Amino acid sequence: MAKTKINLVWLKRDLRLEDHAPLAAAAEAGLPTLIFYTFEPSQLQEAHQDARHARFIVQSLTDLAQQLEQHAIQLLVFWSEIQPLLQQLREDFTLVTLFSHQETGLAASFARDQQLALWCRQQGVDWQELAQHPVQRGPKGRQQWRRQAKAFWSAPQSCVNWASWSPVRLGPEHQAWSLKCQRLPRAWLTPVADQQMGGSQRAQAHLRHFLNEALPFYRQHIGSSNQESRSTSRLSAYLAYGNLSVRQVIQQLTAQAPSRPQSRFYTRLAWQGHFMQKFESDWRIEQEALNPAVGALWQARQAELDPSEQDRRWQAWSTGQTGFPLVDAGMRALIQTGFVSFRLRALLVSFACHHLELDWRTVALHLARLFLDFEPGIHYPQIQMQVGLTGFNTLRIYNPVEQPRHKEAQAAFIQQWVPELSPLPWPLLHQPWQLTPLEKQFYPKLDYPEPIIDSQASGRAARERLWTWQRSAPVQAWVPRLLATQVEAPSRLRASR
Repeated sequence: MAKTKINLVWLKRDLRLEDHAPLAAAAEAGLPTLIFYTFEPSQLQEAHQDARHARFIVQSLTDLAQQLEQHAIQLLVFWSEIQPLLQQLREDFTLVTLFSHQETGLAASFARDQQLALWCRQQGVDWQELAQHPVQRGPKGRQQWRRQAKAFWSAPQSCVNWASWSPVRLGPEHQAWSLKCQRLPRAWLTPVADQQMGGSQRAQAHLRHFLNEALPFYRQHIGSSNQESRSTSRLSAYLAYGNLSVRQVIQQLTAQAPSRPQSRFYTRLAWQGHFMQKFESDWRIEQEALNPAVGALWQARQAELDPSEQDRRWQAWSTGQTGFPLVDAGMRALIQTGFVSFRLRALLVSFACHHLELDWRTVALHLARLFLDFEPGIHYPQIQMQVGLTGFNTLRIYNPVEQPRHKEAQAAFIQQWVPELSPLPWPLLHQPWQLTPLEKQFYPKLDYPEPIIDSQASGRAARERLWTWQRSAPVQAWVPRLLATQVEAPSRLRASR
């Protein structure tokens, strides 16, 4: 008996039903279609991954399954590498088309996709990868990016005609049944109180709240360290896992009355696509400095450092015990919640790589595991710029002492995450090492480490070292070549009415 011909929709970082091009294309194709997600062991073991990411995915899948049930459609979740799973499904059905979104991912997912593309060609399966970001593959993506991005975001959303959907149900008699996910790690199933929960319905509610309540305050308090700041969008995790598409957010945003905060937020969304295009166009920056000459200087400097001292510094920075209150508060908040503001992210990177001279690759991996909203296409271009690995971007070496003193409001953030300092008055809260012997008698239980370094000396040394590198002939020789391949910046993009 002939096998039933079916199509497949492979969900990855696109865990929603709205503005979903693969789902819309599958509905239009007319064949019975199976919607699935698979936990791939090789990808789960990848060094950037953490249980917080998997937990967010499980929450998103649970939400998605509930929504699909309203259409009498089953969401299938497997525990398998993608290629063996498709091979098992071929034992049960004739696979015609595999629909998915394009992914701008890490080297591990890129290698997986290359192998899968070869398998699909060999097996006669038409794999259609559709865009969910204004990212184009190959050198052409660098040209006229602004125009292409604006056209992509203003295009109509991909709507699914559920009335024409023909579902496929996998029964116990099918070969692929053995690969269904029967049990998940308990840590993935237990919500963490301080971490955002995934799901497209939560994402939509959060977006409505932000646009209606917080957007007017966005420009004024965009860099606030306060996690509960009403001006922070907190949409980044929802965008990273596709609970929302950027197009959905932009189109809802531009439906609001024009305002300066709206323009600033629109530009932030545009920068997301810009950085993803940069990563797509030069994927080697996951492991290498964009400017090879800067990379060589970094490696030479790392070889000069005392490994035992670097290990001591790493332990202090990665656990929030450096003796610098805002740095430690930022790291502790990140460990617990998976989120800190972009200014705190820059401070954490700058302090680690400029003041402590930690290896930028190790720093990038650690932060990737902690960021609930980890998006490779944003993470690595940002790391490259903040660390100074491009050779042409402005160097920003943050002062961990002066930075917190600029905003008295940050004292509340420090009190929350470094509670051992909470008894101190706010000026001393930022610099507890300035306590006099007499003052220390008033705080006998103060248990907080001394600063791990002299930040003034380390800051001077970092500025001298990095500016010397950036001005050097080998580094400057690379700059024209690198600038010629850079993606157009979105600085002139504005929301259109």
